[in-house]
Amino acid sequence: MNNFKNLAFGLLSLILIVACDSQTQEKTEDGVEYVLIESGEGGSFEEGDFAIFSIKIVDSKDSVMIDSERDGELPVQINDSILSTRGPLFSILKELQIGDSIKTKLSASQVLTEGFRQPISQDKDKAERLTVFAKTLEKLDTAGFMAWQQQKRTEAMEEMQKKAEEQKGIDDQLIKDFLAQKNIEANRTESGLFYIVTQEGSGEQPQQGDSVSVNYVGKLMDGTVFDTSYEELAQEAGVYNENRTYSPFSFPIGKRQVIAGWDEGLMLLNEGSKATFYIPSGLAYGQRGSGRRIPPNSPLIFDVELVEVK
Repeated sequence: MNNFKNLAFGLLSLILIVACDSQTQEKTEDGVEYVLIESGEGGSFEEGDFAIFSIKIVDSKDSVMIDSERDGELPVQINDSILSTRGPLFSILKELQIGDSIKTKLSASQVLTEGFRQPISQDKDKAERLTVFAKTLEKLDTAGFMAWQQQKRTEAMEEMQKKAEEQKGIDDQLIKDFLAQKNIEANRTESGLFYIVTQEGSGEQPQQGDSVSVNYVGKLMDGTVFDTSYEELAQEAGVYNENRTYSPFSFPIGKRQVIAGWDEGLMLLNEGSKATFYIPSGLAYGQRGSGRRIPPNSPLIFDVELVEVK
C-alpha cells in the first residue's frame, strides 16, 4: 500500500513538473518578457497579415477590465513600423505564432495609454500592474479580414436585435403594470407606444415633414423629471439650464430628429391636443440611455401639448 502511495505521489509530482515546464519564460526582440503558456506552432505572421487575438486583462484587484468573450476579439494588422510605437504589449503580440497563448504583466500606462491609446480612468494608477492573457486565434489576408468584419457586424446586429426584442417585452410589461397600479386606461400602438389624449385639439393633424411646436415634460417611470420646456417646472425639478430658452420645442415631424416615440405619438394628435405618452425604451433612448439623467433601457413618460402645426 505504501509503495502504491509513493508511486502515485511520484507520478503527480512529475505531472506538476511537466505542467510547470510547459510554461516558458520568453523575451521579445525588444526585451519585453512574457510567459508562453502554450505554443501553437501554427506558423508566424507576415507583414500585412491580419491577426485575430483573444484578450483578457485583469487589474491588481482581480477585476476583469477587458475580456474577448464579452467584448469581442482584437484584430491587429501586422505592420512593424506602426506596432513598434504601441508599447510592450503589441511588441509581444506581433511576434507570436498562430495558436500561441501567453501571459504578461505590464503597467496600466503601457497597456492602456501606449497600447490601446486610451486614457486611464481616475481610479487607476498608471503604474498599476495589469495581467494580460492573449491567444492568437487566426491569420487572415485582406479579403479574409473583410469577410471577418462583415460576419462580426452581422453577429453584433443580430445580438442587438435579440436584446431589443427581449427589452421590448420587459418594457411592455413594466408599462402595463404601471398603468394598472395607477388605474390608467391607455391606448397601445403596434410598436408598443402607450398614450392617453387628455385634451382633444381642434386643429389639423400633423403629417410627415410638417413643422410642429411642442410643450413637454419628460419623466422617468418613477416620476423624476429629466427635461421640460417649462422654465418654472425646470427650476422646481432641479433641471434648469440658464443657457437655453424655455419655450415650445419646434422640429420637422417624422424626420428622425426626435425619439421614435415622439414622431409616432405626435402624429396621432390634432393641433391643440394634450396627451401623455408612455414610451418603451426601444422607441426612446434604448440601450445607451442619454446623459446622466436617462439610464439605459429606460421607458419614459412624456406629458405633451401639440401647440402648433405648420
